[in-house]
Amino acid sequence: MNRDNIKPFLLTDEKEEILWEKAIVVFDSSALLDIYFLPISARTKIYSEIFDKLPERLWIPSHVEFEYLKNRENSISNPISEKYDPLKQKIKKFDSIGKSELLKRIEEISRETQKDDKHPYIEQSGINAFKKNIEDFILQIKTFEETVIKQIEEAEKEVLSVKETDDVLNALEKSFKVGREYSFDEIIEITKEGKHRYEYKIPPGYGDYYNKEKKGTQIFGDLIIWKQILEFSKEAKQPIIFITNDIKKDEDWCYLDKKATEDRIYSPREELIKEIKDFSGIDFWMYNLPQFLYNANKYLKSSIKEEVIQNISQFLNTKDKKGSYFKFKCDECGKIHKYHELDFDLDFDCVGGSERNMGTENQYVAEESFECECGNEINAKFEVWEYPVGVHNYDSVEMEGAELIESFQFSVDFYGESDDNDGFYPCDVCDGNRDNVGNYVDFYDKISLDNEYDSSSPNHKFQFVFSGNCQWCNTLHIKCPKCKSVTVLDEDNKDIECEGGCGLTFHKESDYDPDGDGSFTLKLIDHRKEKCPSCGEMFIDNRKIGVCEKCDLKLNLE
Repeated sequence: MNRDNIKPFLLTDEKEEILWEKAIVVFDSSALLDIYFLPISARTKIYSEIFDKLPERLWIPSHVEFEYLKNRENSISNPISEKYDPLKQKIKKFDSIGKSELLKRIEEISRETQKDDKHPYIEQSGINAFKKNIEDFILQIKTFEETVIKQIEEAEKEVLSVKETDDVLNALEKSFKVGREYSFDEIIEITKEGKHRYEYKIPPGYGDYYNKEKKGTQIFGDLIIWKQILEFSKEAKQPIIFITNDIKKDEDWCYLDKKATEDRIYSPREELIKEIKDFSGIDFWMYNLPQFLYNANKYLKSSIKEEVIQNISQFLNTKDKKGSYFKFKCDECGKIHKYHELDFDLDFDCVGGSERNMGTENQYVAEESFECECGNEINAKFEVWEYPVGVHNYDSVEMEGAELIESFQFSVDFYGESDDNDGFYPCDVCDGNRDNVGNYVDFYDKISLDNEYDSSSPNHKFQFVFSGNCQWCNTLHIKCPKCKSVTVLDEDNKDIECEGGCGLTFHKESDYDPDGDGSFTLKLIDHRKEKCPSCGEMFIDNRKIGVCEKCDLKLNLE
């Protein structure tokens, strides 16, 4: 046995130092485009303290150049759609925080208490002073909105100005050499090999094989880049460090560091290391952009701030938006389960923390359990890491008893949420008295739910709702435990769907009430149940056979 055979697949401190002394640094388009995310001060440091210190050692394949130029303008505009547009929406939401409702409430109190010849009576000077303060505050909010929106618009202009004076493009043209362009026939030959490689998940790029958004030769873009790197490596006869942020596609370039709290590369796939070693005899390693910047500080003595590196890490962790569904495949029977994000009400607990350079890093965990029809118990652990304080740094899902296929975006409200029963709500049925006041609902009551869902559904966990009656017409309102929207239950013995559209159905069933106290049972209806056409019993048609199991058994016996 030769212990040295494993060395090409490992990165020691000595080997990494040699790489930084001699290697050609090759960038993928994903890493180049993400440089636009960095502030101009950080970009300038990269040009002067990294690119300028690697003369004749920066190179990109022709296909990377093509992808970069094709996506360049969209990347420049991304901060507007991904950062500034959501910020503008938050600012505009100040209009919906109940300013007019607050003034209306004060007016109501004033009208009810201003006559000194009847109760209730309160001296009005304090109320009037408070009302004046509220009016002044509303004017301040309006001024704040206008000022911030103007600042956002100025920032957006600055972002778009990069299209005209593109410092990133200028730096790349100055510092990088570009490989030769492949002919169409050469690309077709690569796709033929790619089909075989992707079928057996041989890297790189097989994660794009099932990407419906990519068509034609785009599916094999990563493999084209790899072939161009291989060709260049034989010509350069120097080690290669490959920088890419495209690392989330089923590990089709590299292994991820499972212990890290942010996405980072643990090592390239062994197949790539061996392929390039056999092809040209050189060493090969990979970093994502944050790792590259961190190591540049170490080996090139550059001075990229840790906050900048941390920000780009956070950006990479969150830039690929997740969908709205949670899908997994049972390990026992292979059945695929699919739930909408609204089926979940994740209850996170902080389970640990540690000190880092920028403060405390906290870990939060929420757990959900499912039962497959085959009887397999399935558990999902949702984890969120907060670093620095108040910032969602990283999240993950661990499955037990199933394979995760898809997840939705989830996070923790690090600053806490208000309780479900906080505040007042205007009645959805009446307008109150002739002055249009008095029609408020206080959600201070907690009603137990008679939940028809079994443990196979996430809806099984809902055990109560907050409720309140209108102070004027006494109509019952409830807050949905799933989507927090308000639904009116103004009819007994009738199924009423949640007004928020989350899919829950409530049923207010009147109880035998000899004392006339209005007692009732609130049921949460299992929407999966249907009436058996044979016996009339309610059942869940899991097997899609049209009748309940008892009737199916009876029919088979007959």
